[in-house]
Amino acid sequence: MTPSIRRIAFVSWLLVLSVSFVAAADLRIQDFSVDILVDASGELLITEDITVRFLTPHHGIERFIPISGKTPWGENIKIDLKLEDIQLDGGSVAYTSKTRGSDRVFRIGDPDRTIQGTYDYSIRYRVNRAWLFHENTLQLYWNVTGNNWDIPIEHASATIRFPGSVALASVSGISYLGYEGSTGRGSSGEPTGSGSLYFQSGILYPGEGLTIDVSIPREMLPIAPPTVAQRVLYFLDANRYAALPILTFLVMWFLWAKLGKDPRKRVIAPNFAPPRDLHPGAVGVLIDDRIDLRDISAMLVGLAVKGHLSIKEPKKDEYVFVRQPNSADTLSPAEQALFDAVFDTPEIEERSLASLEQVFYKSLPTIKSRLVGQLIEKGYYKNNPERTRGFYIGIGLFTLPLAVYLGIQSASVYLAAAVAISGLVILAFSRFMPRKTIQGVRMLEEILGLSEYIRKAEVNRIEFHNAPEKGPDLFEQLLPYAIALNLTKVWTRQFDGLLTEPPQWYTGHSGAPVFNAILFSHTLSGMTRSMQQTFVSAPRSSGKSAFSGRSSFGGGFSGGGFGGGGGGGW
Repeated sequence: MTPSIRRIAFVSWLLVLSVSFVAAADLRIQDFSVDILVDASGELLITEDITVRFLTPHHGIERFIPISGKTPWGENIKIDLKLEDIQLDGGSVAYTSKTRGSDRVFRIGDPDRTIQGTYDYSIRYRVNRAWLFHENTLQLYWNVTGNNWDIPIEHASATIRFPGSVALASVSGISYLGYEGSTGRGSSGEPTGSGSLYFQSGILYPGEGLTIDVSIPREMLPIAPPTVAQRVLYFLDANRYAALPILTFLVMWFLWAKLGKDPRKRVIAPNFAPPRDLHPGAVGVLIDDRIDLRDISAMLVGLAVKGHLSIKEPKKDEYVFVRQPNSADTLSPAEQALFDAVFDTPEIEERSLASLEQVFYKSLPTIKSRLVGQLIEKGYYKNNPERTRGFYIGIGLFTLPLAVYLGIQSASVYLAAAVAISGLVILAFSRFMPRKTIQGVRMLEEILGLSEYIRKAEVNRIEFHNAPEKGPDLFEQLLPYAIALNLTKVWTRQFDGLLTEPPQWYTGHSGAPVFNAILFSHTLSGMTRSMQQTFVSAPRSSGKSAFSGRSSFGGGFSGGGFGGGGGGGW
């Protein structure tokens, strides 16, 4: 320790000591006697008789008693304290009673009058929920005087009286003396002729206290432990923040009902054709209110079906896009942005999927923006569903480090858990918060009808009334929408045996004499996976991806247990 640090420590010690001497010069407690009467129900009737000598004029004393405390894990434990009476020299006296933080505070005395000399104060109150239940014993761990008096206590004692069912010979009692945390032992409980245990101490300096620890066989004091329901209520009463996840759920449910819930859907009827004027990517967004990489892949296959490009697979898992001379006038803004991202200059006629790696990601924000803008322009959404979801995701993610911070600051694992669970509730609701308009829900009904048809129109199993004849044209027409709906395998399986030639826009590498729809399904699945991996690949230096897809109780020292607190003159 450096000389400067020693000097600061010495000055601090002198200041504390001087404050104690000044307080002691004003008043001192000559006797602090506590009587604890144990009722057969477990309730404690506690009477504190405090003899105070005022050396200078004072209004009276202030006494504060903790009514809650924390376990090592930060759980708050609360007792039920009800004031019965306060007297001065056996008569009535003015006082105020209020709760301040975790303490019940009694300010005793007349603010318009001062006193000097020796006076006897009597504070009587009832306490419930102070017993600790063990397998074979009941434990009363009670801080008699408290360790927060700024004046000395010349003598302290505690008498604990039991119902007639309790045999003193079976009761064990010890006491602890000293500053908070001290394991110094005081006197053991001495049986008295009146059937009680008596504890006492000598002088207690400011900050020192008397704590007693008494154990009784459970069969001698048959107090029923709290039920599970009672323990839950006690926990919520002492740890009201535990209700935060429930409150968060109710708030998010209200917000969802007001801001996120879609208008009611009607009965879904099968739909045999793609939704009017809606490309596969837009269908994929409307089905789940998000822009997935699968939606972008479906749009690209849709461009091939429309004849704007073709796809070659010269080798297994290698894909090349070939520009076709079709006019781009019929493309939506999002489709045009996708086409331009693949063929980014007019001179490019062919582009391999591999060449788009660490390049294509730059175009994704434009594609996404145009895709959502188209849906908003058509009146299917009022707000960008990605931004709506992102807003609530941001709030939910923010609460997670906040939970850690609050848990550390409050030394409470329970508070941290409550805040973290609340954040998870917000994250869970975020996916449901984007809201469609009535027009959007009507379009969703068409999409769900198409999904129903694709799922169930299996060969030789289900025939829909007025359903179109299955053939290459129908297969190609609905294939991009099946990809967007994640039904590629279901749709291609239905054409096994019906298709003998690959689509004109696709050239494979196998050279097999007979085209097989099931094998083509595997090819499509591999191609879309490769597309999705390529679309989001970005150099490490970019630092990000351009796309977002889917005090303790229990005994053993002075100052522990219930009770305690302290006080002083005023």
